[in-house]
Amino acid sequence: MESQTMAPAARPVRHGWPTALVLAGAMFLVLFDSLAVATALPDIGAEFRVPPAQLQWVVTLYSLTIGGFLVLGGRVCDVWGRRRVIVASLALTGTGLLLSGVAGTLALLLVGRVMQGLGAAFAIPAALASAATLFPDEPWRSRVFSVVAAAANTAGMAGAVLGGVITSYLGWRWVFIVVVPAAALAVVAGLLLLPADEPSGSRQERLDVTGAALVTGGLLAVIYGATRIGEHGPGLATVSPVLAGVLMLNALVWWERRVRNPIIKPSVVRSRRLVASCLAFGAHSAAYAAVVVVGSLQLQDVYSLSAAQAGIALAPVLLGAVISAAPAGRLVRRYGSRRVVALALLLCSITLALVAFGTAGSLTVLVVYLVLWGLSAGPIYVGLTRECIGDAAPEDRGLASALFESTTHVGGAISVAVYLTMIGAGSGYSSTQFIGAVVVGASVLTTLLIMPGAPARDPEHRA
Repeated sequence: MESQTMAPAARPVRHGWPTALVLAGAMFLVLFDSLAVATALPDIGAEFRVPPAQLQWVVTLYSLTIGGFLVLGGRVCDVWGRRRVIVASLALTGTGLLLSGVAGTLALLLVGRVMQGLGAAFAIPAALASAATLFPDEPWRSRVFSVVAAAANTAGMAGAVLGGVITSYLGWRWVFIVVVPAAALAVVAGLLLLPADEPSGSRQERLDVTGAALVTGGLLAVIYGATRIGEHGPGLATVSPVLAGVLMLNALVWWERRVRNPIIKPSVVRSRRLVASCLAFGAHSAAYAAVVVVGSLQLQDVYSLSAAQAGIALAPVLLGAVISAAPAGRLVRRYGSRRVVALALLLCSITLALVAFGTAGSLTVLVVYLVLWGLSAGPIYVGLTRECIGDAAPEDRGLASALFESTTHVGGAISVAVYLTMIGAGSGYSSTQFIGAVVVGASVLTTLLIMPGAPARDPEHRA
């Protein structure tokens, strides 16, 4: 790794578990409404009297904002400091939640959703980078990543389950408002418990504004185009944004070779651990989309479940991931991330193939296989984050976290577009899900071939 100006070491963590819970809480808060709001869409549409075509932007804008601004958020936390970015992003998320909850028009609600997406885009890489930096030694490092993974999975499950309950008994506005006090508490906890850190690099270092515009615009265009392809099929209007995004990302590569302080450092993307982790996580996201998106359509179309019933049937998937994430840290410490992740990916591939072809029309068997898929998936996030982010230099961990997290948004959007296009063209649910099984199965080979076998060591502790 090329010589770089090292960031000042973070202060020792005096309160291990409270600090870990602050980081996990940040992940939970910014991700809770990602699924919770979906259950409230019918009530939102009825109050504002808007058609579904406009209403879908309540979900789409949030997802687009996260995916598009993650890399910028990761680089900002490297340059300006992780603690201040976490606190600021939680405050922005809380403000966005409050605005969404009291919004008198759909336009204000959408502004609130964009604010929540921006908060998540900055908080996620800052929280992951802080986990790696504040807990450089085992067993704490893998413990903290296990807790963060459990929080991320629990947020989705809690949002999917509680969103409907809150909407039914309190009204859709409370889906947002109930989280505001927790966000305020998290801001205070972050100020009290997270050690202050200095911005990395020289004080004269400037943010690569052109690179930030190219990477943000490119990712936004690719994700938006892929989303539209999934909704309306391939065509000039839907494929054009993807092509424009690819052109911007190619322009980014040209620009980054010429600028003094690139937003994406070459030393970061040359890491074999980061490359292997991103490929594996992107493939896992494709499998997750096959389980959740295609599975939800299958449950409603083949088994005649309502949307709410399909959500309840899929909830055990997230529960299984939470359960299997708990012992993942211990497994990673004993056997290494490469082996644990490869085995988990293989099990995900096998169980998704069983979902595709092994149910024989039985809803009970299908749910059992979905639970087995969730139980297989938990160690993947823990092992990959530990390797990918822990391998980066302390001053680059926000960027490494952002690149890693971006793969799930890009990979998920592209895979959903492919799946829905296949289903629209007449392919059955089983064959579509089997494609996901093949993709995640192929990632087993990339993980074994690209990821080094020796465990990643904190750069601060290397000889």
